[in-house]
Amino acid sequence: MNKRILFILLILSVFIIASCKSTPEEVVEEELVEEAVPEAVPEVSKEELLLARQALQRAEEAEASRFAPDLMRGAYAELKEAANLAESDPDKSRELLASVKEKADRGYELGIEGLIAEGLSSMDKLDQSLLDIEADKFSPETYAAVRNQFDDTRKLIDEGKLIEAKESYYLSSMKAKNLHRQLSENIRWVGILERDTEIYLSDAESEEAYLWADIEFVEASDLLSLGMTSFRQYDLKGSEAQLKEAKFKARNVLYLARTRKKQAETDQMLQSIQKELEEVSTLMVQDEEGVILEGDPWSGSEFLNENPLLNVEAENYEEEESSLLDYNLTKPLNEDVEIVEEEEEELAVQDRGVSSLLEKAKALWQEGVKARNDGDYKRSKELFVQAEAYIKAYRNNAVGKTYTVQYKPEDRDCLWKISAFEDMYGDPFLWPRIWKRNQKSIPNPDLIYPGQVLIIPPLEN
Repeated sequence: MNKRILFILLILSVFIIASCKSTPEEVVEEELVEEAVPEAVPEVSKEELLLARQALQRAEEAEASRFAPDLMRGAYAELKEAANLAESDPDKSRELLASVKEKADRGYELGIEGLIAEGLSSMDKLDQSLLDIEADKFSPETYAAVRNQFDDTRKLIDEGKLIEAKESYYLSSMKAKNLHRQLSENIRWVGILERDTEIYLSDAESEEAYLWADIEFVEASDLLSLGMTSFRQYDLKGSEAQLKEAKFKARNVLYLARTRKKQAETDQMLQSIQKELEEVSTLMVQDEEGVILEGDPWSGSEFLNENPLLNVEAENYEEEESSLLDYNLTKPLNEDVEIVEEEEEELAVQDRGVSSLLEKAKALWQEGVKARNDGDYKRSKELFVQAEAYIKAYRNNAVGKTYTVQYKPEDRDCLWKISAFEDMYGDPFLWPRIWKRNQKSIPNPDLIYPGQVLIIPPLEN
């Protein structure tokens, strides 16, 4: 039994020795080869870097940098590091690129979520802005078209059709903004008409329009009220038409109030000068040669019959075209008067013959009447003032009465006594008037002679 075991052990020993027959030098050589030629790791390719960049670009298209800025900054930093390690440490570079793609995909998701939330919020705000100006009442059909576009956009979002939803959103936004802009402008325009009309009426009231243009004032006020009633009933076109006419008539009222007041003041002067002319035309006057001229009664009625006084009238209103903007949802909205001063005419009455003074006054009055009818009230008044100056000059030559100096040894005449006569002035202190009027024939007021004919000027001169 022991021999048998020994035999087996011997056989096994021989087998072991045979299996280890290779030399130690060969084993060392194989080990050295393994260590010197490790398996090579390939560098990171341009395509791998490009894929990471494309992932980031996709995220940017979803505006990920705005909705997830920290995440995107980290992704860009990792991309830069991965590019730097592409050759020196490909494994680390690929690990970073994988992280970049992961962050980019997450950024894309967050960007899409942000854009959707932002779009929905923006549409809600746009809708509210339209309701704030009552677009649903001023322009219900146009407002409904905008709301339908909003609904289409929301439906596309719910269906996940994001590209179509984005296009629909921009269209929705444009339509809403156009409607808001155009309607706001129309409302503002109506407000301008209301404001201008009220200003004209207020100014007319301060000019006492209730005295000079009461009917027109009431008419313009009623039109203003009707226009604002139409506006409150959301009828922009009707409101605009009524307010345009109201503004026109209110401006007319102000013009009429101012003009009729000037006209009345001018007519008062016209009548006053006419009365003076008619009065002085009956007076006797002494001309520059000392000749007494008899009066020649004159009336301005004949001239007025040929040139009747014209009263200023309101202009007739002609309906204007609407200035309101038409609602176009698919297309964005994108008197100097030279004043010539006329030189005043000098009234050199001392160089004019007495007989021509009255004729000049009449001519000036007639020119004044024509200027009045032409609406040039300022010029008309100037002419009447000039006419009055000529009348005064003519009146200074008027002869109220005459007195022949008498010889009375016991009570000789003198200017003091003559002025005191009741049929003269009845006041001795007015003697200088007689002396002044007769200075040519009485150089010395203490020396008058019997037979002298003295002119006694009227008291009003």
